[in-house]
Amino acid sequence: MLKFEKYVVGSGETEGYKALKATIPEEDLYMHYRLDGNCLKGCEDIYFVAHEDGKALCRIWMCYPRHKNAISNWGAVYTLEECRGRGICNKTLEFCMQELEKLENGPAGLFCTAGKQWLTDMYAKFGFVTAIHDTTLGPLYHPLKDSPKTFKEFCENYYTPAKSLRTVKATWEWRNEIDCLLNFAMRDNGLDYAINGTRDLYAFLLNGTDKDIRVILTDEDKCVGWMIDGEYTVHPLYKDMKID
Repeated sequence: MLKFEKYVVGSGETEGYKALKATIPEEDLYMHYRLDGNCLKGCEDIYFVAHEDGKALCRIWMCYPRHKNAISNWGAVYTLEECRGRGICNKTLEFCMQELEKLENGPAGLFCTAGKQWLTDMYAKFGFVTAIHDTTLGPLYHPLKDSPKTFKEFCENYYTPAKSLRTVKATWEWRNEIDCLLNFAMRDNGLDYAINGTRDLYAFLLNGTDKDIRVILTDEDKCVGWMIDGEYTVHPLYKDMKID
């Protein structure tokens, strides 16, 4: 019998966890890394899984930090090839959205990327909108709680004038604000969040590095930029500010 489960990483070896562990391909290192609880310090990881006979037929993943002004990286939607065309993905998406409505102390919004039009169209049925103006696919945004309906308005609420900027060591706690929010916001302004051509904070965190990787925070603890060995990218609103 097909079952739907919201599995919160770290909550034990449930049926959903065992099905995920048995079904996620070994080469999908990032999904196993998150499932194994390596990001639990400061972050919440949740898998929404449709499972049957010990197999995860469909899964959706999301993560978000536990600090204020948190946003969620949502996605990694995957249905086993032999199970496609049965409506399982659609049912799992419905289950996911129902569970998100019950989430307490959750993120302000979901952020993902859809590289194909049919994916964008499918996610649109569940409340996702394109983040970059004049695009029909790519970065997507889904407001939660009382968040603004559009990405532009979300950014206007998040990126507000600051009294000061400081840096702290980059950890998984701040990854979403860089690889998702800042990335999307810079692209919407015709800019790039890369530092000297380098992108993807998550890759540094996953693989390790001897570089000094830091994030830039405002006095309100909003993450507005990142830094690699002293070189940095910051949201345009703060480009003329001194970084302590």
